[in-house]
Amino acid sequence: MRKYSCPNCQSTETVKKGKRRGKERRICKGCGKWFSINRSKVDSLSPKDLTNLHLSGYSFRRITQDFGVATTTAYRKVVDYLSCLPQVVDVSRDYSTRWSGILVMDGKYVAIRGYKNKIPFLWAVDYLTHDVPHFKLAPSENYQASLSFFQSLRLVNYSLQSLVTDDNINFRLAAQNVYPKVVAQICTNHFKETLRSVLRVRSNDTYKPLMKEIEFIFSKKRGVLEFESLSKRLYSKYQNDDAARQVILEIAKRQPHLLAYTKVSQTPYTTNIIESYNSHLQGRLKTIKSFEDFSHAKLWLNAYVLKRRLTKLRSCEGRFKKLNGFAPLEFTLQDQKSLPNFF
Repeated sequence: MRKYSCPNCQSTETVKKGKRRGKERRICKGCGKWFSINRSKVDSLSPKDLTNLHLSGYSFRRITQDFGVATTTAYRKVVDYLSCLPQVVDVSRDYSTRWSGILVMDGKYVAIRGYKNKIPFLWAVDYLTHDVPHFKLAPSENYQASLSFFQSLRLVNYSLQSLVTDDNINFRLAAQNVYPKVVAQICTNHFKETLRSVLRVRSNDTYKPLMKEIEFIFSKKRGVLEFESLSKRLYSKYQNDDAARQVILEIAKRQPHLLAYTKVSQTPYTTNIIESYNSHLQGRLKTIKSFEDFSHAKLWLNAYVLKRRLTKLRSCEGRFKKLNGFAPLEFTLQDQKSLPNFF
C-alpha cells in the first residue's frame, strides 16, 4: 500500500479519514495535522510530470502538500530525470541552425552550498529568435569562463555578428578572441547608471540637469553624426565644469561601443531581453534557497533553459508580438527537424 507523507512533519504514519470534494483526507499520527491528496493526480505522476511541476515553480515541499508524494521521492525522481536530459549546447548543435547572430548576454548569480558567495550563471539570448543557444555555470565571471563560453558557442556553428552586454570587459574580450569580427555593444542603460553614480545625482541635485541631457541623447537609437553633434553641444555647455567635462569626454571615448548598433542591423542598444529572462529566473529561484552542489545546480539550470526553449512565448510585445504562440527553438530549428519532446 502506498504511504503518504505528512507535509508538516514528513511522517508516513498517516491515516485516511474520508473524502472531501474528490480529494482524500488524511491525518498524521505524529503531529495531528490534516491534509488532502488528489489520488488521481498522485497515481499519474511520472518523473517527467514531477520535473515539469518543479521547473514550473513547485517546490518539493509544495509537491508533497498538493500531491502527497514524499519529498525525498520527488527529489530523487526529478534528479534522475534531469540527469537524462541532453545538454543545452548539444541541443543547439543537433537541432538549430537559423540563428540571427545577434546575442544579448548577461550573468545571473546563484547560491550553491559549499561556495561562500553566489557564483555566476552565464547565458545569452539570440535576439531575433529569443532562443538560448548556450549557458555556462562558472566559479567566477572572469575572462577564462567567458572564453570557454564563446569557444563552446563556436562549436555549435553559431555565427556571432554582434554582442550586447553590460560594461563587462571580459565578455567583450573573450568574444573578440573567438570571433575577431564581432561588434560589441555596451548596454546604454547600464552605462547611464554608471554615469549617475559618478555624478551622484541620487544624493545631489547639482548635476541632475546634465544627467537629463545625457538621458535625452541615449533615449533612442541615433546615427553617428547626430550623436556627435549632440555630444559636442553638451561639451560646449559644460566645458568649464571639470566633473561634467570628464563625463562627457568618457562618453566620447566609449562612442564606438555605445553606437555599435549602427554597424549591424537590428542590434539592440540595451540588454532588456536578457534582463527579463533574469527576472523570471529570479522568481523561480525564490523557492530554492540554494542548490545542493555544483553538479545539481548545473543539472537544474540545464533543464530550466531547455524548458524555456520549448515553452511557447506569450508576452512578447511590439515588433516581437509575432513570436507569441511559438517556442523559441521553433525559430532556430533545422529544416526537416521536429521539436524534441523533453517535457
